[in-house]
Amino acid sequence: MLDLELEILCLLGIGIWIEKKGMLSAQTVSQLTDFVVDIVLPCAIVSSFEMKLTPEILVSTSQVFVLAIAMQGLYWILNRFLYRTWGNGEKICVKYATMVTNASFIGMPIAQSLYGATGLLFASISVLPQRILMWSYGLSLYTNQKQDVDWRKILFHPCVVSIFIGIGVMAAYGAGFVLPEGVSKTLSMVGSCSTPLCLVIIGTIVGRLDWKDLFPWRGFLFSVYRVLFLPAMALLLVWCLPVHPLAKQISILLAAMPAATTTVILAEKYQKNPKFASQLMVLSTFLSFVSIPLFTFVLQWV
Repeated sequence: MLDLELEILCLLGIGIWIEKKGMLSAQTVSQLTDFVVDIVLPCAIVSSFEMKLTPEILVSTSQVFVLAIAMQGLYWILNRFLYRTWGNGEKICVKYATMVTNASFIGMPIAQSLYGATGLLFASISVLPQRILMWSYGLSLYTNQKQDVDWRKILFHPCVVSIFIGIGVMAAYGAGFVLPEGVSKTLSMVGSCSTPLCLVIIGTIVGRLDWKDLFPWRGFLFSVYRVLFLPAMALLLVWCLPVHPLAKQISILLAAMPAATTTVILAEKYQKNPKFASQLMVLSTFLSFVSIPLFTFVLQWV
């Protein structure tokens, strides 16, 4: 646990230092983000599928998917009752950040680091329900319009496409066909960059912020709720379920993820209190550096 916390803090510190030194422009950081989402994470996902499709894997991944749907349902129910006294701009941001987290950008690399290829496989399945809701329910919060699911945006997202490719790879392994060693090693090497790149990029974002405006009490309250209360609730709900232990661990770990960067992007695009959205993302990200090692330690007994 301490090694993970130190690793996260060191990589975050590198990102902050890079930003303070002006080594990377905002455009370069944006391009690096696209590189991680479009290339690095997909390579890691495909690499995680390099195993035979067994009945056990089929059952456990199905359990992960059902648990992920249940968690999104819980978030939706809580959004119906909480935040009623919050201002409209704040309410939109916190509702979105409750439903949509950085489970892909931070959670998947950490799942890979902690639990190896199987952990990444489970995490990539777990984020699918969230991806559907982020472009339907989530977008409707900012536009104040009913949004139909844009299946093209979901199905052709690089991380989702890589899951379909990975399923084909897994099926091929079951039939006795394996990827050429050069291709397999390339996928593994590129995919292994996901954790350091993601956390360094988050550090550059943190390094841009004005520390004086970083700690509104409601932002702090929400961040505690997002990265401590919700995963604790998830822990209580799944603890005794008769499902694969790693399925439980991944579901709880991803519940401890901070607010998604798209919280800020959409708030800026639709002018729904982008400053508050930035505070939510940064505060919850900072607190997640405590919550992730904490729940990682607790998950040893799940």
